Amino acid sequence: MKKLGYFFLIAILVLTACTDDVNEPSIEGDLTETALNDTEIDAVYEDVDDMVNMSLESTENVLGGKIADEEPIDDRFCQGVISFDGDKTSGTITIDFGEEGCLDPNKNLRKGKIIISYNGARFLPGSTVVTTLENYSINDIAIEGTRTLENISSSTIDYPTFHITLEGGKVTWPDETFATREADRVRVWRRENNPRLDAHLVTGEASGMTRRGVAYEMEILDTLIYRKACVPSRRARIPVQGVKQIETRDKLVTINYGEGECNRKFEVVVEGKTEDVTVD
Repeated sequence: MKKLGYFFLIAILVLTACTDDVNEPSIEGDLTETALNDTEIDAVYEDVDDMVNMSLESTENVLGGKIADEEPIDDRFCQGVISFDGDKTSGTITIDFGEEGCLDPNKNLRKGKIIISYNGARFLPGSTVVTTLENYSINDIAIEGTRTLENISSSTIDYPTFHITLEGGKVTWPDETFATREADRVRVWRRENNPRLDAHLVTGEASGMTRRGVAYEMEILDTLIYRKACVPSRRARIPVQGVKQIETRDKLVTINYGEGECNRKFEVVVEGKTEDVTVD
């Protein structure tokens, strides 16, 4: 199976979920799938967001006159896929993987375009970044939607805080099944002197329809925390702390990511039944 940064977390979770008693029946399949689908869709757009941030940082370095390559140092980008038009104040960055695609070292094939329109330096209050996907796919899985990021920090002294929305989110598999997604979140980037100690704190909600056509709503009950030091690779990025709740039909699914340890474990609870999940 091809390795896709973040995206096949669902498969990993299905294979590694376990309970203390092997005879204990698994929590309801549809609801478990809904919880995993939520993680999967998050992972898709987190991957895009990460590539956007890398592109913005590279562009800022070039426009700022720093010694830097025009291409970000990132194994997801083939040579020459990134171009930009603009200045420090505003512009457009295009990541064009082409119709034939760009194959990364993990054999993930990306096609199509990621178009990034920015207005203002991203760490200045009021700046915006709008990301649009144009015929974009990864391993023939089509990804759609417009992602808008607005810096809502009260000052440059505070930790950078961003309001993030996703509109028209849709993931379509080669068999033509699909899932949809709308999201509204706030992300605080807790920056430290040592970048490895950085953390992202995320709150908010999302809604959509799973691949099986099940409508759901998700709400973050306790702030999700992602720590850079807990991500040794781009595989299966998950929070190290926080709780979110997914409502589907008349039932609730709760996902608890723990209390901050980099142990790659979390707990799924459905109607009193619990599964402990470990991501390899």
